[in-house]
Amino acid sequence: MIRKFKLALAGATMLASGAIAVMPASAQTTTASARGQVRDASGAGIAGVAVTAVNAGTNQTLRAETDAAGNFTLNGLRPAQYTVTATSTDGRTASQEVVVSIGQALTLNLVLGTADAAAAPADASTSGGAGDDIVVTANRLVETKTSEIATNVSQQQIRILPQTDRNFLSFAALAPGVRYNDSETDKGIQSGASTASQVNVFIDGVSLKNKLREGGIAGQQNSRGNPFGQLAVQEFRVLTQNYKAEYEQAGSAIITAITKSGTNEFHGEAFGQYTDRKVTERSFLDRRNGRDKPAFERKQYGVSLGGPIIKDKLFFFATYEGNDQDRAFIVDSSGTADNIRAFEAASGRRLSEFEGNFVSPFRGDFYFGKLTFTPDERQTFDLSYSRREESDVQGFGGNTAFEFAENKLNTVDTYLAKWNYRGDNFINEVNINYLNYLFNPTSQNPDSPSFNYDTVIQFGGRDSTRRELQQSYTLRDDFTYTGLDNHAIKVGARVELTDIEFSNFSFLQPGYTFRIDTVESGDQAANPANDTDFTFPAEARLGLGNGTVRGSNTQLGVYIQDDWDVTDKLQLNLGLRWDYETNGNNNDFVTNSNAAAALRALPRTAYFDPEDYISTGKNRKPFAGAFAPRVGFSFDINDDEQTVIFGGFGRYYDRNNFNNTIDEVSRTINPIGVFRFSRDGQPRNGLATTVWDPSYLTREGLQALRASSTSGQPELFAVKNDARPPVNDQVSLGARQQLGPVQLSITGSYQRGRNGYTNLFATRRNGGQGPCCDTTPLAPFGYANALIGFDGLDTRYKALFVTIDKPYTRTSGWGVNVAYTLSKGEQNGGDLFSLDAPTPDQYGWRPRNGDERHRLVLSGIVDLPAGFQFSTLSTFGSGQAFRVTDGTNGATSGQNEFSARYPGKNCIGGILAFCEVNLTLKNTVRVLGGEAEVAVDLLNAFNNKNFSGFDDFFNNQINPATGRVVDTLDPAEIGRDLLTLPRRVQFRVGYRF
Repeated sequence: MIRKFKLALAGATMLASGAIAVMPASAQTTTASARGQVRDASGAGIAGVAVTAVNAGTNQTLRAETDAAGNFTLNGLRPAQYTVTATSTDGRTASQEVVVSIGQALTLNLVLGTADAAAAPADASTSGGAGDDIVVTANRLVETKTSEIATNVSQQQIRILPQTDRNFLSFAALAPGVRYNDSETDKGIQSGASTASQVNVFIDGVSLKNKLREGGIAGQQNSRGNPFGQLAVQEFRVLTQNYKAEYEQAGSAIITAITKSGTNEFHGEAFGQYTDRKVTERSFLDRRNGRDKPAFERKQYGVSLGGPIIKDKLFFFATYEGNDQDRAFIVDSSGTADNIRAFEAASGRRLSEFEGNFVSPFRGDFYFGKLTFTPDERQTFDLSYSRREESDVQGFGGNTAFEFAENKLNTVDTYLAKWNYRGDNFINEVNINYLNYLFNPTSQNPDSPSFNYDTVIQFGGRDSTRRELQQSYTLRDDFTYTGLDNHAIKVGARVELTDIEFSNFSFLQPGYTFRIDTVESGDQAANPANDTDFTFPAEARLGLGNGTVRGSNTQLGVYIQDDWDVTDKLQLNLGLRWDYETNGNNNDFVTNSNAAAALRALPRTAYFDPEDYISTGKNRKPFAGAFAPRVGFSFDINDDEQTVIFGGFGRYYDRNNFNNTIDEVSRTINPIGVFRFSRDGQPRNGLATTVWDPSYLTREGLQALRASSTSGQPELFAVKNDARPPVNDQVSLGARQQLGPVQLSITGSYQRGRNGYTNLFATRRNGGQGPCCDTTPLAPFGYANALIGFDGLDTRYKALFVTIDKPYTRTSGWGVNVAYTLSKGEQNGGDLFSLDAPTPDQYGWRPRNGDERHRLVLSGIVDLPAGFQFSTLSTFGSGQAFRVTDGTNGATSGQNEFSARYPGKNCIGGILAFCEVNLTLKNTVRVLGGEAEVAVDLLNAFNNKNFSGFDDFFNNQINPATGRVVDTLDPAEIGRDLLTLPRRVQFRVGYRF
């Protein structure tokens, strides 16, 4: 409540004092701008011409006046249809109806004495109205001069193109360099070589950034739900490179979306969407393994209504969407016959008890409401609220039994208050918002221990139940000033207060791991008696405490941006952004004396100095160097918006997730005891063990062992005091060519990411370069091992983007979008844990997971006779890489080799490894003053296999005849899972008025 009061007070003070206007900035995240010239018949600019833009939905008017050269700027255009009119002092007029899209910087030239817009395309369009689709004819302006690499997704594409589950993020794949993950358990997007955590999504300017853990978007971590109801989204823009200084907290892609609003006419919609196992093919893996078709059903439905409360003044919009899914996941062990026999003999259980098809239910509800108030021509107020609730039982399948499942409970609430004020030569936007995100995965069997028989089966209760809460309070002000000739100067400030609670109740019941393993020959205590098998657990883990970690962080951001028309042909975009976090690395944490002594007992290495990891509560200083210059240009070769050269350089800072650094605190108040067992109690791989006794198969038995010995000691986690936030440098150069209604572009892109966060062993032998682990120095202090945070994960990405875009229009009756990406993405290290080599650099560069040389996304819409319409959204790829570790020298030797492999080609005659063709046939008829639609989707029309889940670790044998390694890894022709569902039919019905 104190934070809410402070935020509200700060907003009220700024509004009352007019201080906002002193800090100018751009509102481009949710609006558009149009710049142009009013000319006479000879082409000369005319001064003093009044230019108005009237919103077709609300009748609100935006005004501007031409300068001495006849130039004008209309800022703060909400995405909609407008009538733009120029009226000179002698009464001559020119008028043009246009449609603008979110985030665009457009050019609109008018010639007095005619009704033509000299630079506007002649094609016509059915525009998306604010409530939904108002059938009008207008020119959809085409953006050509921007230096950004951006793709706009229209309401027509969202509504018409086929998709599996109404997740509007799936259309982000229309942008080159962006991949949408359509997994049945994990939806999300990623761009370039960066992880999904380095994207950011803005809805009406509200950032959905997930600050808790991986995933990038609040509520998307391992979720098959949708981040925001598609029925509420009017349109959105995908920015993959060279986005301007007003955008923050993203190292790769930005998505900015705007929601629908009410208008002067009532508009509503209802829809239903359905598919199930009866209209789904049996998958290749099911056929190969002789399995029945698994259970599958997906139902989605929703309604919306928008309209006027007071005509021309006050409008409302509201929507609800439901998402019910039942999907079976198959528990099907990949264990070898020998390992399965060993498991059954040791455990007394039959593997068949666990295998089979088990239903994974998902239930999601989304609510959204919005009020829009336009008291006069200068002001617009928006108030909105959204709520997303999900229940998702998953976490089983493959080698994991159904009883190990958890229910991933997701709740995301957003509140928004926004005020736009337009002056004669400026526009100011104030945005106050609140995000409440609760992630609460709960074990389905919390009272049962877990048993993991490596490579065969894991069963019992889930090893943890978590409650993670993120509450973000944000005040943002953006101001654009156009009072200087040829300049649009933007200045902005943002403050966000984030409170986080993190309860991770891990291993309340013990977790046992069984392995069949031979001790590495290089181990100092190698002997056959030290080997492990399934007759006793190699390890056990037990939670030794429980508590809640709380943290608070204030994030500040300021920027300045100048869009400068140097000449009629050349525009420069010059920006600088600075971000600052007061508590980005848990700065107030104090390392306790025992932990500090343990760290100091470890030998220094090239990458580890104990003093760098011991915090006094005062020696962790916030990172103040996050200055991000962003420079772009566009050059219109013939000054006719037909051929444009563009490019730029930018630095983009992101942030470390709370989860990256929280173990330092969490493992202090919620320590996890690690017990290692053997037959003879001798060390294994340098780590102490205890002789196994069956009494240790209970929580009480492990507690008694810990009370009577040094076994069960927790691991020590330490964060680097001066850990830097991840940063991404990007360079691009490209060209656009307009050919009538078709725009072609080709762009070269290079991106270099640094400072990614990972964990390393601090206990490697041989000066930190040998195998793990020598934990002898830690024993007196009660720790089993020590892991240290390290800001050394790097990525690099090279790509060529090619796009062909002809927007769909009702007049032409067709539209097509082609996005081709030729790319190479690499990284060093692992992910959050890089434990297979001493440091990330010693992994070397290798293709990142998901790297794909060739990817083609093709979408199209075409009108057919009798009200029918055909569309497709199809994806073709050469195959995504999976990282491979060669453990020939032993998994912990520190001498592994790291590479990557690609799946075998199995579609289009063995040319490609990924093919997904989605087709839709839709019919629309006029009914009761509205439109009724019936659509049939054929998804994965050619039933392509699209394998995933390949083997990624192998322990090769040496051929004594040749002395060379024999590669025992599966040749990657067939994986253990599929990236896409098999061919299926989906039915859609809807009604709009």
